[in-house]
Amino acid sequence: MVLGYGSLLSRDSRERHSGIYTQGLPVRVSGFKRAWVTRSLQEKQTYVGAVADNTSQLNAQLIPAEVNPSLRAREKNYRFVEVPVSAIEHVSSSLCNQSSFTPVLRDALSHHQLWLCETLLCHHASSDFPVSQSYIDTCLVGCLEHGGVSEAHAFIEHTHGWEHPRINDRANPLYPRAAVISKQHLAQIDRLLNNVKPPTQRHTHPCCY
Repeated sequence: MVLGYGSLLSRDSRERHSGIYTQGLPVRVSGFKRAWVTRSLQEKQTYVGAVADNTSQLNAQLIPAEVNPSLRAREKNYRFVEVPVSAIEHVSSSLCNQSSFTPVLRDALSHHQLWLCETLLCHHASSDFPVSQSYIDTCLVGCLEHGGVSEAHAFIEHTHGWEHPRINDRANPLYPRAAVISKQHLAQIDRLLNNVKPPTQRHTHPCCY
């Protein structure tokens, strides 16, 4: 099972570009910090990445999927690390509040390996490797569709490095696995990005934030 915390949050993106047709379950993952630090040399862009940090958490979706060659190719700039069941908590899709898994579900999950993509090398976004708006849109629309505004807020608030160089490529997406997004969702994403102030960034990790 995979803990998707970036573009895999989008059902459309993971279905069309990775052949993953299973529903995700909104969760919180403790022990990792998400930031704009994953550089793709091939795609000339910077994506979110996760690094180990005992004081942090991030929102994600628990997706029943195998770590197969197709998924490894998609996540070629990351390494898959195993996450213990004790590090994740369920998020109610109706109330968007953190809550514990039932004992039965937690026991069932304990029989599966849970994988999260940890960034291989941390590089802050730059003018040569900017963040594409189409990638941000893909991440946030997944949050909106599976957990509502609260999950989209959680993505923004739990992601470090929002001072990054950004390019508006909505008219011609540069992100190769961009989701198809409605005008209504795009307008909602713009409101979220305008109204939610990201946390003050501090360099607290030798390769990250």
